[in-house]
Amino acid sequence: MLKGRRLSVPERGVRPTSDRTREAIFDILGPPAVAGACVLDLYAGTGALGIEALSRGAERADFVEGGPDVARRIEENLRRFGLEARGTVHRADLSGAALPSGLPGPWRLVFLDPPYEGDEGARWVDAIAAAGVLDPGGVLVYERRNGAPAPQPPALILTSDRAYGETAVAFYRTAGPVGRP
Repeated sequence: MLKGRRLSVPERGVRPTSDRTREAIFDILGPPAVAGACVLDLYAGTGALGIEALSRGAERADFVEGGPDVARRIEENLRRFGLEARGTVHRADLSGAALPSGLPGPWRLVFLDPPYEGDEGARWVDAIAAAGVLDPGGVLVYERRNGAPAPQPPALILTSDRAYGETAVAFYRTAGPVGRP
């Protein structure tokens, strides 16, 4: 929905979600899942997923990023697109798989796009499931390297797992109202 407008991307330290993958994610989610949603974008990088959700009608988005320069770039992107009133950037170390205090959850949508190396993604999927930070019927979208397994914590239902080149995307839903995906 950003209609070809480009995000400002740091020269190093982030792996932006490709346009093709981002479009596929939002096609799978569908407008009802995004409209009016509160969104959490963990390992936000450029903020592309959260900003796209805001541009498609999400109510607000919380972006969590560890690098101060990368976090500043997200703030710049929010300003460039006139979304700063609906997006808040939180700088936090995400290596421990614990959400920083003061985040205003719960959220209907959580985007998780950690570094492909290591096990941070799987730990975060489990942590999100255990923390109960998703609304009933909420969706977790987890990006990882294609070929890496999608964790299956008991509190979440894996509804779809798709591959896009070197990236795989798993969609999880909490128990609750049935909807897309």
